[in-house]
Parts: sequence; C-alpha cells; structure tokens
Amino acid sequence: MKPISEQKAIIDIGSNSIRLVVFSYSSKEGLVEHYNYKTVARLSMHIDTFGNLSEEGIHLLIETLFNFKKILDDLSVTDVFAAATAAVRQAENRETIITKVKQQTDIKVTIISAKEEAYYGYLAVIHSTSIPTAVTIDMGGGSTEVTYFENKEMKFSHSFPFGAVSLKKRFITNGFMTTEEKISLIEFVREQFQSLEWLHNLQVPIIAIGGSARNIAQVDQERKKNSLHGTHQYELSTVDLQEISYKFTQSSLEGLKKIDGLSSDRADIIVPALETFRVFMEVVQSMVFIYSKKGLREGVIYAQLIKYFPGDFNVNSVTKNAVRHVLGKFHVDEHISLHLYEIFSSIYNKFGQWGYITPMQNDALLQYAYQLFHIGKQIDQEASSQHTFYLLTNLTIDGISNKDRLKLALLASYKNKDTFKQYIDLYPHTINSTESKQLRDIGALIRFTKGMDVLGRSHIKNVSIKRSMDKIEFIFLVVGNNILEQYQAEKLKKHLEKIVHVEVELKFLDMEEIE
Repeated sequence: MKPISEQKAIIDIGSNSIRLVVFSYSSKEGLVEHYNYKTVARLSMHIDTFGNLSEEGIHLLIETLFNFKKILDDLSVTDVFAAATAAVRQAENRETIITKVKQQTDIKVTIISAKEEAYYGYLAVIHSTSIPTAVTIDMGGGSTEVTYFENKEMKFSHSFPFGAVSLKKRFITNGFMTTEEKISLIEFVREQFQSLEWLHNLQVPIIAIGGSARNIAQVDQERKKNSLHGTHQYELSTVDLQEISYKFTQSSLEGLKKIDGLSSDRADIIVPALETFRVFMEVVQSMVFIYSKKGLREGVIYAQLIKYFPGDFNVNSVTKNAVRHVLGKFHVDEHISLHLYEIFSSIYNKFGQWGYITPMQNDALLQYAYQLFHIGKQIDQEASSQHTFYLLTNLTIDGISNKDRLKLALLASYKNKDTFKQYIDLYPHTINSTESKQLRDIGALIRFTKGMDVLGRSHIKNVSIKRSMDKIEFIFLVVGNNILEQYQAEKLKKHLEKIVHVEVELKFLDMEEIE
C-alpha cells in the first residue's frame, strides 16, 4: 500500500465472515475508517472430509469478493489488500482457491500464516491500548491466536487450529449446545491451552480480539445499561463472564438471538466462544477480560504505515497520538490547545498543596482534558459543553479505559455544577462521590484558565498566588493588550471561589512596566 492520503482497502477473508474496510491515514487525523461491509460466509463450515473448501464454499467466496470488487470500483479505490486466514489457509486446495478468485474477480488473495495472524493482532493491540503487559486472544471462526507481551514486546505466540465455528461443528450436533457437549468442549480447550506452559498462571490482563469477544462485550454493556458507548478497551471481570454464561445457558437458540447486544448471526457459535474465553482466563489466572476493537485488519494497516510514518506510531505514546488525532479531526492546533497550561498547572499545584482540590493520579489525563476542553464548540458554540460531553463519551480514544474516558469527558465539558451533575448522574455506578468532587473542582479550574485564553494567544506569562484568612489573591504577569483576558477572568472567578470558599481577587501586572 502506498503512503498517500488516498483511500485504501483491506479485505479480511475469515472463517466466519468476510469483511471489506476502506480507510485513509494522515498524521493530523490518524486512521479514518470510511466504509465497513461484512458478509457472514462461514467458510470453515464448507471444509469437506478431505480438507478441501467445497465448490459451494469457493462459489460463496468468489460471489462475495465479486460484490466487494463492484463496491471498490464504484468508490474508485484501487489500492486493495486481501488477506485470507484459517479457512483458506487450512484448506488442502488453497492454491486452487486463490487462482480461481484471481481469475474471476481480479483480486489477489494473500494467505496470512498463523504466525503472521498472531503478530498482526499483537501489533494492533500495542498500538491502540496503553496496557504494557498482557496476553492477547484472537478467536476467529477456524483458528485462535494467542500472544504474550511484556512492556509491549512480544515474548511468545501460538495459533490453535480451532475457532468458534469449527468448535460448533465439532461439539454441537443440533442447534444448541447440551450440557454434555459443553463439558466435552471445556475439557478439549483446557487441554489445548494447558499444553502451552508459558500461558500458565501469568496473572496479567487478557485482551480479546474478534467478533465473538465484541459480542460478549456488547451483551455486558446492554445488561449493565449504564456503561459508556463504544466497546474498544471495554473491561469485564471473571464474574461478568460467569453471569453471561449463566444467562446463555438459560436461553434457547431463538432466545439467544433476542439477547440485546448479541448479533443473531453469531448466536449459534457464541456459547463455544464464551466457554473458551472462560477456560482461557482460568489457565492464565487473569482477573480482567478486555475487548480490543483493533485486530488483524488494523495490524495489517499498522505494519504498512509504520514504514512510512515511524514517528506517528510510538507504542509508548498511544493516547497522546489519539488525542492529537481528535484535535486534528476538529481542526484544532495541538500547540494552541495547550496555551496557558503552565498557568493552569501553577494554580492546580498550589490548590493541591493547600488542600482545596485532590490532585489526580493521572497527570496525562489532566493534560488531555485541558487540550480537549469544550472541543464541542467546533460544532456549536452555544452548546459546546453538551457536544463535548457527547463526543468524548462516544468517541473511541486509544489508550484510555472506559472509566478514564468518562473522567475525561466530565473534565473537558465542565460548564457549571448543575450541568456537571446532569452528566455524572447518567453513570451512577462508575464515579464515586469522592471522585465526583475532585473532577468537579478540577473541571472548574480548567474552565477558569481556558476562559482567559480568548484569542488563542499567550499574553499571560506567569502567576503568583497569595493566601490570607479571608481572601486569595492572584497576580498575573502579562505582556501586550490583555483587556479581554481580564474581562474573562473577572467573569469566571466565581468558579474559583466555589472551590476555595473565600473571596478571589485578580490583578494583572504588565511585565514591561515592572521592569
């Protein structure tokens, strides 16, 4: 793929589904997904007793790719990479399949090896999360890839020749898994996972990739009702998986199709997938199961982009880059977004020392909130707070957990105590009362400082703060015309007074006059 801003396409030929994704990349806005189309093909169900993909399966694949080719032609997208995984890779007649596809669709299919598939999943995870050490599991329809990385460096990888569809084919005789069949499946996958000694008792987070993991995350979100939108980096506990397993056990196949969050076309394979994940957690001795929206396709894309934009893909700057891309999408200059941040930090640190606010443990999150403060004004100035809160609770921001994304949204959208309460009341079980007061006070401080940055300039150079029994005095050292800054500061100082509960007095001194 060429390092240009033109749209490019990835076709992911999996064992369960075939998906077409069209994207573009720029350093300013990051990876942008323009189109996403999926066909549930279940190719691994078309592998015959001789290990060949049947004529029916080949026809289904060619028909799907032919339709995708028409879409790409209509979009004028010519840069296409088609990757085939387990179903084609494991087929004895794979060369025949590739030849027929090329002849009838003019699409060149590249078979991804099991090792490459594991690597691409790992690559996607380390470039889209901030978790330094973890185990990944990418469960497709016909294979399951696992990796272990420490400090974002891969240590081990392995591919198991089974997936959700092939497990269904092997262990489910009728439409729904019986208790005996479930026991047999659990024994099988446990034996498979235990054969990898490096997996045993790692006690690190599990990051799961693939459609089955996504559906389980969606089911958990729906049953809890108060979680943030978006599934990337969504966390579940062992208890969550146990409760979902019980819910599935109580449902018929038709009942599963009606469960909120579960795709009806995945209902017949979700139980084998879920039980596999539960056994995997048991072997790893992990307490947390995290879904990653970024997987094979993104890994393939990253592998290409890293060659051309190495500075954009530092695995230790995932969130910093993600925030930069959000700013870029709304045409906000990254450096201008940090105007007066040093002034904010001086007040924040002093208020922390004096006990007016409780400092946050995550200083980086504080900076990101400052940069993204009222970014919703790019949509509508008057409703900037509401738009900001909605955007940040719905946007995927790589490297930030769901709870931290809610904190980020609350800080960056702060307008006043009433709107803050309206927002936080939407998530009653996520933020406790201590955290709520902390976020409210820090949000008010950001609002005060950002409010002085009227024209995106840095005329305020320094601040000193003096405290007496009944008053706090702020002395700002300024250069040039600062009438607007003074006006805004006086207008917004009430937010500081609500934090310190005493009078706030503001002074602006011209540095040139002092000299």
